[in-house]
Amino acid sequence: MGLACRLSALGLLLSALLVCTRSQDRESVFAIVGEDFTFSPKVNGTIREITWMKNKDKAAEWEQDAKSPVYYYSLAERGVLETSSGNLTIKKLNIGDAAEYEAQVLPVGVDQLQYTKFVLAVLDPPPPSVLNCSITNGQIRISCEIQFSKDVRYSWYRDDRKIDANSPVLELKGNVNPSEKVLCVREVSKTKINNSISLSTCIPENPESLSRGRAGLIAFFVIIIILLLFMGALVVLWKRGLLSNILDQIPTKHSAVYKSEEQHLTDDDRFPEESGQKEEEKKKSKETLSTNQDDNSSNQENPDYENISGGNQEPEEKKNSKESLSMSQADHSFNQEKTDLKLESETD
Repeated sequence: MGLACRLSALGLLLSALLVCTRSQDRESVFAIVGEDFTFSPKVNGTIREITWMKNKDKAAEWEQDAKSPVYYYSLAERGVLETSSGNLTIKKLNIGDAAEYEAQVLPVGVDQLQYTKFVLAVLDPPPPSVLNCSITNGQIRISCEIQFSKDVRYSWYRDDRKIDANSPVLELKGNVNPSEKVLCVREVSKTKINNSISLSTCIPENPESLSRGRAGLIAFFVIIIILLLFMGALVVLWKRGLLSNILDQIPTKHSAVYKSEEQHLTDDDRFPEESGQKEEEKKKSKETLSTNQDDNSSNQENPDYENISGGNQEPEEKKNSKESLSMSQADHSFNQEKTDLKLESETD
């Protein structure tokens, strides 16, 4: 009886030691939704059999004689078990994958199982954030810190050159090139969050440049408003039918050339037939006048002319010449008035 009690106590002690040993191999891990996560158990020797448990349910298992592992439940399409190392990978994690996982490994030539436990926490991605910069004592201070429940690793790059700084805040001393860009990389588990900022946004502008920019913006908006008002006026005129009347009143280039050419034309160029008649009438009047002058000259040479003139009597021929001259002048003036009246009527 005493021996049985001793053996029973020894068994309880071994069980307690085994539980303690298994609890010492428990590891808390975390990952981000959408990532691929791999569990790596501790294995001594060559694996003969391995079984992965998820909250006391089988998730995957493999035996040495089996061709490939067997997966259960949600890991049927997302689980990958490496038989040589015992690593279990879950692809595209979701919130439902958060659980306690245990690897039970039986090595070759050993009859005792080896246990490794993991407590997996699946977290939502970190919230999006932007970089903030400020100037303190002539130094540019850039911050990309994010609030997260787990550790965050920071990396900095300045124009693709890595800066040795694992800190959420970067300080730049001395003169900097405003065209340079600073990149901050935040790593949470396997998820990386990248944000960049241009140093020009950190350097304050001069008041003159600010006033110029404001003046330029004001001028731009004024021009836009004027154009909109002009287009609105055109639309109103078009709807009321007044736009076509305004366009008809605007002289075109062709009509202006035509009018300028028409102004240079004389009456003779526009009415060649009447100009010919005028020339013919003028020619006849000149011939008649020259004939009368010849007759007068011949009468003056005649001695009888002198006797008749001395008696204050005009010869018959002289009277006839004067009458014909006056008639020709009257006809000429009549024809001239007739031509002028015709020109005025045609012009109207």
